[in-house]
Amino acid sequence: MRHTEYGYASPAENHCYRDLERWLADKKRRECRAKKRGAFNLHKGGGDHTKSKTL
Repeated sequence: MRHTEYGYASPAENHCYRDLERWLADKKRRECRAKKRGAFNLHKGGGDHTKSKTL
């Protein structure tokens, strides 16, 4: 048993916690990077396509 930030855990549990923490940190980095690059921006581009259409 090892003492971790979650309390005492077996080596297998410690491995799972480490993988989970790594995945969460990578997810946070990916979301921050995508937000900076405008992946979640719905209004990017040259303009609204619905305005340019004429009936």
